Amino acid sequence: MKNLKFVFALLLSICSLTAFCQQKVRALDIAGSYPLQISAHKTTMLIFPAPIEDGDRGDGSISAERVAKVSNLLKVKAVDSTMQESTLHVVTSDGKIYSFNVTYSPAPSQLTIDVSKLPYRTKASFKGVSLNEKEIESYAATMLGAAPFITGVKAKANGLKIKLESIYIKDDVLFFRYNLCNDTHIGYNAYEPRFSIRDRSRAKRTAIQDTEIEPIYIQFKGKPEDANGQSIVVAFAKFTIAENKNLVMALSESNGDRNLNCKLSQKQLLKAKAFSY
Repeated sequence: MKNLKFVFALLLSICSLTAFCQQKVRALDIAGSYPLQISAHKTTMLIFPAPIEDGDRGDGSISAERVAKVSNLLKVKAVDSTMQESTLHVVTSDGKIYSFNVTYSPAPSQLTIDVSKLPYRTKASFKGVSLNEKEIESYAATMLGAAPFITGVKAKANGLKIKLESIYIKDDVLFFRYNLCNDTHIGYNAYEPRFSIRDRSRAKRTAIQDTEIEPIYIQFKGKPEDANGQSIVVAFAKFTIAENKNLVMALSESNGDRNLNCKLSQKQLLKAKAFSY
């Protein structure tokens, strides 16, 4: 029992299998889509805002076990260090689905994660946006394979380089694809990027004129240390910016001070291409 893993349902015990399957909750929407690093030698603890009801692993390389007598805690670990990128989905009793893009790391940046405090969420549908979550995910995946065409939007510091490669629009959703590279031997673990619209003329230490905007979708592929770096696709409800403002992508290192700000001007934003299908 101690090392019981779930294949589809997350179980408290083998004896509860039948009753648990009969009580499956209907998922109302996708409450979150997040990156998750796990190790074969350290356990990562996920804390959910509601009791866990159901779940699914992408494959057998992930071990997931609900904590006995604590219904909202999930222990996650890699079966071994050879695991490839995979997925994990967890359904909670309030009808929410939490989606994780799982990658292996010998030293995960966080071992105890309060899911309710993670910065960004991806929902199944969005107010004022015509595309649903599945459509957005599909266009984001297509964008990963498209040739880059944006130049000059980049930042670098401390062995890190971030650049914007392309901007697309589909109906009322804007898609941005960034590439992040780490040229050092020290792994880079960052919090999810934050975005704000900033007055180009404001003083460096004045944040009062910043307007933070929240993505409706973020997708990561690869790692910054990979030969081709890490691709980051971010989707927003359609917006524009004034000539005297920038869209600023801010990356902050977890347990470190290697931070980057990548600025996009109105002129570059207006180069967005339309998806032709």
